[in-house]
Amino acid sequence: MLMKLWKLPLALLALGLNACIPGLVEAGKHYSVTEIEWLTDDASERWAYFFGDPQTIKLGNTVLKLEPAGDRKHVWAFPGALWVNGQPLFREVLPPLKRPAFTISTLPGFEYLISAKVDLKGVWLYDGADWFKLAEEMQAKSSLHSRGEPATPEISGLDAAQVKVLLDEAIARAGGKQFVLYQLSEPVYPDYKFNPQPRAYRKVTLALQFGMPKEMYLKPVNPTPAWEVLRKGHYSAYNDSEPYALLATSEKAFINKIWPLAVGRRVPQPPPPPLDFTNYSVAAFFWGTKPTGGYDIKVKEMFLKDDVLVVKLELRSPGPGSIVTQAITSPFLLLRVEGKPAKVRFIDIKGNLIKEARAE
Repeated sequence: MLMKLWKLPLALLALGLNACIPGLVEAGKHYSVTEIEWLTDDASERWAYFFGDPQTIKLGNTVLKLEPAGDRKHVWAFPGALWVNGQPLFREVLPPLKRPAFTISTLPGFEYLISAKVDLKGVWLYDGADWFKLAEEMQAKSSLHSRGEPATPEISGLDAAQVKVLLDEAIARAGGKQFVLYQLSEPVYPDYKFNPQPRAYRKVTLALQFGMPKEMYLKPVNPTPAWEVLRKGHYSAYNDSEPYALLATSEKAFINKIWPLAVGRRVPQPPPPPLDFTNYSVAAFFWGTKPTGGYDIKVKEMFLKDDVLVVKLELRSPGPGSIVTQAITSPFLLLRVEGKPAKVRFIDIKGNLIKEARAE
């Protein structure tokens, strides 16, 4: 008993000394780590988020002070995460790795071919405005065709608020343009060796593919349907600057939606032409308002892909020094097409999607 009492002061002294040593975590303090691996063609990044008790830990010789966010805000901050040395996360930038997967467009804005080099948990497309899910889990060295379906990514291992931070970052990096997001099944880097070790370590690996290569069609998939230019002009009633498309498979849709936009600026407004919608449709393309005249729309090619009508357009703008009317114009094109497609897609001569519309 006397020996035990003799050791007690030494133990208390040791605890007092330990409390003064920088980087040593007090007993009872716990934390967890969520690491995001970003893989792009330019670089690989590791983002480590910390949750739990405020404290000081070490990574090698680097001291990391973890403290509550307080009133601080940042676009990269996860809700509830501790800040690291005054930053919302611990970030490391590394050289780029080979692409883990690749996606091409086999029909612009409609059908895609995904090739996976590693196991994937999910594949999503951002088209510049909306999200589409292209694939569920995929095995390494596999490929599949997908048309995609509207769906916001649900990244395994993260809650909705955390996912939003990452999606906003991906969209910002893409400049609002089209890209593909992959979630890998396995991480590519080993865990960080923090001291002391966290009670839990979760990893999420994401890869970004900016841009979408296209597989150009040399031949129509199905025979070209019979078609004719029903009406064409430069002064439609459509007054938005962005392109617009409509597809009428009924007389009602044509009279109520397409015809008023096409001739609404004419006084008096001419009556709609008599059309047989038994086996015909009307596809309409409105280019948008232009500052002058001299803009023209020409059909270069038309074909069917399953139940989708694809119309390739040549959009001509006035060249430098051209003599044009100095009035705001709004070019449009109405096409009478054989058949009842479910959708029309207008693409440019390079195969880029301009605008699409579902049948009405």
